[in-house]
Amino acid sequence: MVGIKFLNRQTKASQNFLKSINRVDTFKMSSYELKKEINSDIELKKAFFQAVSNSSWANYGYLVAFEFSDSLNEEMERLNQSFGIGIIELNSNPYQSKIFFPATYHDLDFKTIDKRCNMNDNFNKFIEKTEQIVTASERYVSGAEKELDDFCDDYFANDTEVEKYCKEKHMPTVQE
Repeated sequence: MVGIKFLNRQTKASQNFLKSINRVDTFKMSSYELKKEINSDIELKKAFFQAVSNSSWANYGYLVAFEFSDSLNEEMERLNQSFGIGIIELNSNPYQSKIFFPATYHDLDFKTIDKRCNMNDNFNKFIEKTEQIVTASERYVSGAEKELDDFCDDYFANDTEVEKYCKEKHMPTVQE
């Protein structure tokens, strides 16, 4: 899963100035390796190094699961310190999710982004739409943002939708 956060400034003047001098500082991109649960050291290392591999292009990389065995805390900390991949325990209520270990910032790897664009048409379209937002003049930004929003996966409008989805997909919820 890929995520992007546009770094909004307080004024249009500062937003445009930042875009003109360094477009990379107008957003941060994250990569998420999602798992239902991780119960053993072997599962942790396999998932962790998938996260390392899949996030090599991004500013931040995360390993995300609904459940981590408590016995893995020490090894998760060691891996996080060695490789900078953040670890998040996901909850069906996103406000109750926990960041066990934050990700370390890395500059974008444009060679890997280019390679992934060639390998994955959806990723290529995502990058194209991101570029349109970053380079759009002020009057076209909202239209470019709407195009990106329409392209991306749907998201849940409320907690009831989240709970329903989790039940359908047999994902743990707060009530369980």
